[in-house]
This record gives sequence, C-alpha cells and structure tokens, in this order.
Amino acid sequence: MTRLTDPAAQRTLEDAVAAFADATRFPIAFGGYEHDGATTVTAATGHRTSEIHGLRVQLLRGLGGRAMSELRPRFAVNYAAARNITHDYDSEILGEGIVTLFAMPVVLGETARAVLYGGTRGEAPPSPSFVQAAAAIATEFATEIRVQDRVVKRLGELQDGNGSAFPLPGTVQEDLRRVHADLRGLSSEIADPHIRERLIALEDRISAIGRPAAFHEESVRLSRRETDVVAHAALGQTNAEIGQSLNLAESTVKSYLNTAMSKLDASTRHAAVIEARRLGLIL
Repeated sequence: MTRLTDPAAQRTLEDAVAAFADATRFPIAFGGYEHDGATTVTAATGHRTSEIHGLRVQLLRGLGGRAMSELRPRFAVNYAAARNITHDYDSEILGEGIVTLFAMPVVLGETARAVLYGGTRGEAPPSPSFVQAAAAIATEFATEIRVQDRVVKRLGELQDGNGSAFPLPGTVQEDLRRVHADLRGLSSEIADPHIRERLIALEDRISAIGRPAAFHEESVRLSRRETDVVAHAALGQTNAEIGQSLNLAESTVKSYLNTAMSKLDASTRHAAVIEARRLGLIL
C-alpha cells in the first residue's frame, strides 16, 4: 500500500537505510520498496556510482529477489561467484565494487514490503551480530510501513469517489476526528522516537484540514497527554473509555481532563472540547 512517490515514505526508507548501515557496519547500504513483484532501489548510502539508484530487482532474481521470495535474509560472501542466485544485476552490483552482499527483507505478514541491502568492497564482513542488528532495523521499518498503511487507508476512506479534498461538514468531519484521535492513541503506543515524530507530523497535517490559512493558535498550550484526552473526549468517550483507548487509568484521565479544562477556562468537558477546537488544538 505504501506509495513509491510518497515523500514521507521515501524519507522513511532513507532513514531505514542509514540506520541499517549504522547498525550493521556495512560500508555500502541501499534499499527500496516492493511494488508489483519487484523492489526498486531509491535510497543508498556509501555508494560510489549512480548505478544502484533505480535498480529494479524482480522476485526470485538476484540475492534480493530470493530474500523477497523466501521471506528470510540471504548472504553471499563472494557475490560474483555465488551459484545459488541469478546474476541479472551483476553490472550494477559489481560496478560498485561489491564483493560481499547481504539482503534483508522487510516482512509484514507473509509479504516482503521492502528489501534492505548491505555490502562490502573486499573488507572483512561485519561481525556475526550484524544479522541480529539488521533484523532489528527491519522490524522497526516494518512497523513504520504498517503505520503508513494505516494512515493511507484511513485517510483514503474519507475521500469522496472523485478523490477530491475532504469535505468537512457532517459525518465526514466526525470520521476525520476519529482518525485524528486514533492516530494520537497509536502514537502513544510507539516507543521509537522517529516513528512517533512522523505520527505527530501526520496528526498536525490532519488537524490543519479545514483551518483557515491565516489561522494562528492562541497562547493556550496543552501537554500532549492533555490534548490526547480532550481529543478522545470530543468523540463522546467516557473517562473509562478514554483510559482504554490511551492505556491510562481512569483517575489519570480525569486528572488530565481537569488540567486541560483549567487551561482552557472551561467549566465542562463539552466547553473544553469547543474551546480546544476553536484554538486549533484538536480537530
């Protein structure tokens, strides 16, 4: 579901490739998303030529194609002499001077959604722990892809049949608010700071939909948790239901809500929701 042309998806891939190189200590690393049975390399680090960029690796072909089809990492100590892979991509791989090549599929369910590669140019391969390090990066990357899929799916459900901009009135506006609250709840469950930052950026983009271009927030500042609680209260949830959504004790929810009401100068939770919306703090 991740779109190759999506700038956010591309940044996620670039970050994953950089993290992969740092964690595994491979001097060259590259990767790409799977689409229509092939992985297209659109991010690389440590490369010397431009041949790697745009390389399209088909399922079952080359080292990466085997990793994709088998849903497990593949390693060629001597890539040029490897007999258990096809050599469709020798021009690009050997053109980079790569001797050792490692391919790690990024798997969701039973599908490889991307492949991350690491290579050496004759140096000794990294220590055996690089496989565990690569697996950890692939798992984090898979989580980010899952989040991207969820956002794309939920936002897509709100578009009309012509794919036009989101109409804010009526039930569509309420659905959009649910997406926003759902994202806030999801981001509270994510420990990785990079993934959480991207979720927060998506939340901000959603909350800006329908807001006048010249809009400026006023001086009221709610903490992240206070905003989470008010956003869920806007959906009509009770304190107990908010606690379940955000994995908080009911007493903690009440405390956050009372603090938010005080900051918003609101005597009721309904008034707090109205004021928070007016200030652009929630959708």
